[in-house]
Amino acid sequence: MQLFPDNLRKIWNGWEVRGMTLLSLNLQIILIIFGSRRKFTASLKVRILVWSAYLIADSVASIALGTLANIQEDSKGNKLSKSGSALQSFWAPFLLLHLGGPDTITAYSLEDNELWLRHFLGLFVQVGLAFYVFLRSWSDKAITFIAIPVFITGIIKYGERTFVLRSSCVENLKNSLLSFPLDLDFPDQAESSYLAQAYFLFKKQSTYLFANLVVDYYGPNDPSYSIMHNKLAKDAFKLVEAELGFMYDVLYTKATIVYSRSGIVLRCISFFSSVSALIVSSVIIDIHSYPIADISLTYLLLAVAVFLELYAFILFLLSDITKIWLIKYKIVNKNLFQLLGRVTGRICSVIYPYNRWSRSMAQYNLISSCLKENSATQIGFFITFLISKLVNVKYRHLTREDVDIDLQKVIFEHVQCKSNKIIDEFENYIYNRQLMKKLLERRGDYVIEQMNFSDKSHQWSTNEVDFDHSLLAWHIATNLCYYHERDHTSEFHLKREISRRLSDYMLYLLVFCPSMLSKGISFEKKYEDTCNAIKSNILKWNVISDEASQMTSACKGLLEDVKSDQEEDDMSVLHVGCRLAKRLQSSEVVDKWEMLSEVWIEMLSYAANRCAWKEHGQQLTNGGELLTHVSLLMAHLGLSEQYEMKKNSILALSDREWQHLL
Repeated sequence: MQLFPDNLRKIWNGWEVRGMTLLSLNLQIILIIFGSRRKFTASLKVRILVWSAYLIADSVASIALGTLANIQEDSKGNKLSKSGSALQSFWAPFLLLHLGGPDTITAYSLEDNELWLRHFLGLFVQVGLAFYVFLRSWSDKAITFIAIPVFITGIIKYGERTFVLRSSCVENLKNSLLSFPLDLDFPDQAESSYLAQAYFLFKKQSTYLFANLVVDYYGPNDPSYSIMHNKLAKDAFKLVEAELGFMYDVLYTKATIVYSRSGIVLRCISFFSSVSALIVSSVIIDIHSYPIADISLTYLLLAVAVFLELYAFILFLLSDITKIWLIKYKIVNKNLFQLLGRVTGRICSVIYPYNRWSRSMAQYNLISSCLKENSATQIGFFITFLISKLVNVKYRHLTREDVDIDLQKVIFEHVQCKSNKIIDEFENYIYNRQLMKKLLERRGDYVIEQMNFSDKSHQWSTNEVDFDHSLLAWHIATNLCYYHERDHTSEFHLKREISRRLSDYMLYLLVFCPSMLSKGISFEKKYEDTCNAIKSNILKWNVISDEASQMTSACKGLLEDVKSDQEEDDMSVLHVGCRLAKRLQSSEVVDKWEMLSEVWIEMLSYAANRCAWKEHGQQLTNGGELLTHVSLLMAHLGLSEQYEMKKNSILALSDREWQHLL
C-alpha cells in the first residue's frame, strides 16, 4: 500500500530538484544581504534569519546535487525527458557556487572556523559529485560548454571559503602572525584619516590580542598610546569601532582573500564567467526545446549569479579596505577622501543602513523582570511554564539603549586616568607591572575608599566576595536609589542615568553572557535565590498597573523590609543591596550618583580586562558589545596583562611606503 498517490508522487519527482535548487538560491540571497548586518545590528530577528539560512544552505545545496545525480542515473526512464535532464544538469555548477557561499559570511561563529578541515573534505566530495553530474550529461550541445565557466566559478568560490575558514581559525591565525610579523608605517596623525589609524592599530595590535599573543608595549612612545591618548571620547570610540570592523571581516567573511591581489583576479574571473554565461545562454539556447519551468529557473540562476557578483563588487568598492587603498596609493587627498566618505555613506544607506556596530547596549533589570514574571505567573501558571521551557522568557524583558557621547566621555576619562598613572611610573618596569595589575583589579573598592564611604560594611559588596555577588548587590542598590529619587524629583541627573544604564547592562552580561564575566561557581544559585526573594516580597505590595509605579512601589517595599539587626554572615545578596541603598541615601554621602557611576565604570573595566578575547570575538556577530570596545580602549592605553612591558622606549618604525599596509 502506497502512502502517497501516483499523481502526487509524479508531481514530486518532477519538481523535487527544481524546488531544492530554488530554495538554495533564495538562501544565498538571504545570506549575502543579511550576512553582513550582524556586524551592526543586535536584532534577534536578523540573527535567527541568518542562523537558519546558514545552517540550511549547505544541506539544501548538497541534497539538490545528490538529487541531480540520481536523476542522471534514471534519465532513461520516464521521470524526465532527455532535454529536461540535460538542462537540469546545467544547474549543478550553480549549486557548487552556492556551496561556496557569499563574500559577506563564511562562518556563523568562531567554532565554524575550527571546522575548516570538514569543509576541505566537503570540497572534494561536492566538486566530485558536480563533476559526475556534468560528465554524465556531456553532449555536443551549447549548454554543455556554457556550463564550463560557471563550473570554474563554483570551484573558485568553494575553494575561497575553505581557504578563509582555515586562515581564520585560531591556530593558523597565530602561526601566520608569528611567521610573518607585520611591520607597518606609523600613520601621520596630522595627515591621515582615523580609518588609516584604525587599520594600523588593527594590524599592529588587535590581531595579536585576539589571537592571544603577547604584544610589546613601549609606554608613552608606543604607537597605540600615541594615537589614542589625546583623542576626544567620540573619536576614540569611532577609531575602535572601525578597528573591530576590520576584525569582524577577518573572522567571519572572505575579506582575507577578497582584499588581496589574487582575490581581485579571482573576482574578475567569477564576474566575467557569470556575465558571459548569461549573455551566451540568452543568445544560443533555444527556449522552445526545454520545459518552461526549467528555462525560467535557469535564467533566474544566471541573473541572480550576476546580481550577487555586482552586489559583492559594490560592497567591495564601499568597504573600508578600499578607502585604505585610496589613501595608500594617494589617489585621493584628505579633503577628497572626506567627500568620498560622505558620498559612499549615502550610497550605503540606500543599500543597507551602514554602521560598524549597533552603538547600543542591552538592558536587563532584575526587579522589573521579577515583577513581570510574577504578573505572568498569576495570569496563567501552566502557559507561562510551557513557554519558559520552550523559549528563555528572560529575552522578553530585554531592552536596548544607545551608547551616547555622555557615556563614552565618562568611560574614556576613567580609562585615561588609569593609563596616566601607569605612564607616570613608567621608568620603573617592575613597579609599573605591579601598579597595572593593581589598577585592573579594582572593582569599586577604590572609589568607596576615596569617597570616605569605606568601613567594615563595604566588604559585603566589593573585593571580599565573588564578582557576581558584588554585581547583584550593587545592581539592587542602584535601582532602589534610582526609583526612590525619581519618585521625589523629576530633575535630570546625568550620573544617575549613567549609573542605572551601566547597572542594567552589567546585569545583562551576567545573566545572558556569563562567559564574558569572571563569574563564581555559585552564580546561578545566587541569582535564583535573589529572584525568589524579590518575588516573595512582591505579594506584600499593592500591584499597580503602571510599570513605573510598580517599580517605585517595589523598591519602596524592599527598603522597608530591610532588618538592620541581621548578622552580616547571614545576609543574602538582596539584603546586602538594600543595606547599601540605605547607606547611600544617608546624609553622610555627599554625591551618591558620582560614586555609583564610578563604581559601575570600575566594574565595567574590571570585567573588560578579565574577559577572554575569544568571547569578544564571538560577540562581534551580535552587533558588538560595549564591553569589547572598552577592552580595546584599555589595551591601546596600556591597560592589558597581555602586554610585555618594555622599559627601553625604542620604537623601530619601518621606512616602507603605505604599500606594505596590506
